[in-house]
Amino acid sequence: MAYKVLAIKCRPQTFDEVIGQKHVTQTLKNSIKEKRIAHAFLFIGERGVGKTSIARILAKALNCHEGPAEQSCNKCPSCIEITDGASLDVHEIDGASHTGVDAIRILRENAKYLPARDKYKIYIIDEVHMLSNSAFNALLKTLEEPPDHIIFMFATTEPKKIPDTIISRCLRFDLKRISSNEIINHLLNITRRENISISRKGLSLIAREADGSMRDSQTILERAISYCGSNIEDSSLEELLGHIDSQFIYRIMGAIISDDSQACMDTVNDVYEYGVDFKKFYFAMLEHIRDLIMVKTLNNPSKSLNHTDEDIKRLQDLAAGISIDALHRCFRMWFSSEGEITRSALPKIALEVALLEIMHIKKALPIDDLISKIDKLQHQAGTSAKNVYTPGEPREHQPKASQESSDYKSNNKKEDPPESKNCTNKDAESFLNFVRQKHMQLVPLLQHGNLYLNNSEFIIELPTGSFQLDMLKDPEKENKVKELCDSFFNKDIKLTIRATDLKKKTDPLKTSKDLKKKEEDDVLHNPVIQKVVETFSGSRILEIKTDL
Repeated sequence: MAYKVLAIKCRPQTFDEVIGQKHVTQTLKNSIKEKRIAHAFLFIGERGVGKTSIARILAKALNCHEGPAEQSCNKCPSCIEITDGASLDVHEIDGASHTGVDAIRILRENAKYLPARDKYKIYIIDEVHMLSNSAFNALLKTLEEPPDHIIFMFATTEPKKIPDTIISRCLRFDLKRISSNEIINHLLNITRRENISISRKGLSLIAREADGSMRDSQTILERAISYCGSNIEDSSLEELLGHIDSQFIYRIMGAIISDDSQACMDTVNDVYEYGVDFKKFYFAMLEHIRDLIMVKTLNNPSKSLNHTDEDIKRLQDLAAGISIDALHRCFRMWFSSEGEITRSALPKIALEVALLEIMHIKKALPIDDLISKIDKLQHQAGTSAKNVYTPGEPREHQPKASQESSDYKSNNKKEDPPESKNCTNKDAESFLNFVRQKHMQLVPLLQHGNLYLNNSEFIIELPTGSFQLDMLKDPEKENKVKELCDSFFNKDIKLTIRATDLKKKTDPLKTSKDLKKKEEDDVLHNPVIQKVVETFSGSRILEIKTDL
């Protein structure tokens, strides 16, 4: 008898032998038990998850000489013939090679006849999405009202290509990908029966490569047996699968954590000389960073990672040298570099630059630390500003500039007219500095006017029809200026804003250019800005935008 590969030899023959699709098999068993058997079934799922196998098992369960039964006997002529693919009443059709309407017409003609021996005539159409629109339309009427002895079973990996009119007439089952643990346990049973020696790590590599497909995992195991014999070593399996030697990954990640750029570049050169595919290296590195995040975050990472306890301990030791925030930044940086590395004409250069960039971005402060530092700087700047200006306190505790302004006014009181007094340049600048600390938006408006103090009346004169006059006449801004005056002069001040034909300002800041330079100087000497520049070494101010 010819040799059978594992994918055929270990194919499930009953519902209970199907791995990872209990939600489908249990539904079908209950349908048979309750004698609620649909006339058309549609099985949807990725390759190698059991679509055609379940269809065959269902066909055996329906046509078994001891059934229909939830479990076929696998001994009667009908079960044996269906298993061997030789049954006259169960027809398996490849949709990819019978795409035309003529094949469906022949099917419709043959469907009229009763089964040769069994209870049902069953048509299993694999890759049914390959049928043409004409073929689907020809099948539609028969599918909607089939004879009592006809049952259709469709299998597909692309349900979007099937017309809704077909899907709506079928009992649909969506098969899921098989989990890695289920694949590993099933392969472990197979290797024990076949007397094959392989570690659980090797089975984990096969399951990861299979990506949820049981048939693919069995095929890979078959390749490994042919390559290694009955004793499959992990290193030989990695070589067969083209996996990256984990030592390269650990060396590079260790260099990143220890900020050793030379060791990192030396390892990249070793990877290049070893002939590793940089595309595979990129994805291996991406998965490794993800594993580090998992072991750093989860209490029991073994449930989520297909690694041995020894590998998880090694990952935990490596992750202990780096923070979770730095790992997240590394992952985002590496994830965004996929196109540059995997599709570049110079992947080695792209890989080197990406790794160096990761080493640089790893050192960046977390956003929470940045916010904390900025808040601390603002608090310190606020304390400094309070020491300079404290309006509303007794005269002996007022800022030096304000005290000098008061002394200046008292010493020169006789020189000014008794009915009106123009603020000196020093007084005007002190008031404007006070406004600049409390309400910066008002400074450009006040700088364009003449400021007068007449006992308890503060007068602001602005050019007739000017924009500044219109803005200060706004009730909200006028009230704000009144509050600032009361606070600065430490008493209730009457505010008067009036128009005048100003030809020349008495304020020392005479031109818009001078005003803009003054504001820029204020920004550069602002304690918060200076602290930020000092905190972040290497930073510099690129541009200062003002309202002028």
